[in-house]
Amino acid sequence: MTITTTRIPFARYTVGLAALSVLALTGCGTNAEPAGFESGSGAAAEGSATPERTAEAADDVERVEPGFVYDDISKDVTATQTLRPENAEIITPSGTLTVNSVQEITAVAPAEIGLDAVEGDDGQPRDYGAAAGESLRIVDLSYVPDEEFPSDDAPTTDLSVEAGGAQEHLSTLDDQQDHRILVSAAEDGSAQLIVSSEGHDQAVDVLTGERVDDDVAAAYYLPTTRQEPHHTFPIDDAALPTKSHTTPEEDVTTSYSFQIDAATLSAWTATDGWADPGQAWLVVDWNYTVTAEHPVIWGHINRFDAALEITVGDEVAEDKVHDEDRSGDVTGTKSTSVAVPIETSDVAISVSGDAEIDMLSGSGLQMAGDKTVEFSSDPLDISFPRE
Repeated sequence: MTITTTRIPFARYTVGLAALSVLALTGCGTNAEPAGFESGSGAAAEGSATPERTAEAADDVERVEPGFVYDDISKDVTATQTLRPENAEIITPSGTLTVNSVQEITAVAPAEIGLDAVEGDDGQPRDYGAAAGESLRIVDLSYVPDEEFPSDDAPTTDLSVEAGGAQEHLSTLDDQQDHRILVSAAEDGSAQLIVSSEGHDQAVDVLTGERVDDDVAAAYYLPTTRQEPHHTFPIDDAALPTKSHTTPEEDVTTSYSFQIDAATLSAWTATDGWADPGQAWLVVDWNYTVTAEHPVIWGHINRFDAALEITVGDEVAEDKVHDEDRSGDVTGTKSTSVAVPIETSDVAISVSGDAEIDMLSGSGLQMAGDKTVEFSSDPLDISFPRE
């Protein structure tokens, strides 16, 4: 049995990974100075001294630095408002990050964020509030890896935060994990969580927890992305006559089994990488078996050629398979991917081909006439509903 993965182009949809290089990506690495990042252990990062009081500060709080970040903050902090984002999932090649909630807080005790206590006029330690023009947000996150990939083969995904003009790496998302990240986020919406995977970034608005629309990863968020028809194409058997010396014998029968297991719209595949903006990968998983059987002995398949045809709109793509010199049967499993427009909702799939059949030398049997059989199927229609 052969197991192969094939990417094939449509006649006019040419997709290359080189196009990704011109995307304006925001990577996890940056040369910008840290934006007051503090570790979840409670110890202040080197160089992040206690912020000074400012004229804009309220009478009862100190101000953190612009873009201040702290991971992971306690659940004991009092929130004034809790948001539940609608576009809460960020799907990546390695797994799914979910924004469970975004909490708005007015102030936080210095011990909760690893800063030194500053006494107020009353001699009591003062809480810290957001930097001027910013709001304090706690983003509660959960990450679950995709079980499809063994740990050694999983794509790489990283979580970082961009705030106050700098980007800080927070975590490599390589196992199941939870985070509560405090950010002093600019009220202009420029503070973002960045989820980087396989050379492409997706963003989350820190103020709202909403995933930012992305035309490269868009296929991940379609209403329906996978169909599993497990459809076997009905194709009639073919019979070819044989003979023993000059005496007619029973026919050698050629039978066909072509099955479509699943069709998936995806933003990324391990073979092709990310789809181009405005496109998706249509991945068709299929298998085939062709047998040549005679009551006395197996037939011999000198040559076998087949093509899987995928039709989207006016475009047709083919994935061809070839095999030869097989006794009895030919079998294989394939995964075929083609680039399609992101708005694709209807797909038609069919198979066709031919084979040359013979009897094994020394069997006492030989073909009595034609050796070639042809086959084809009616199309299988697959839909991806948009509602």
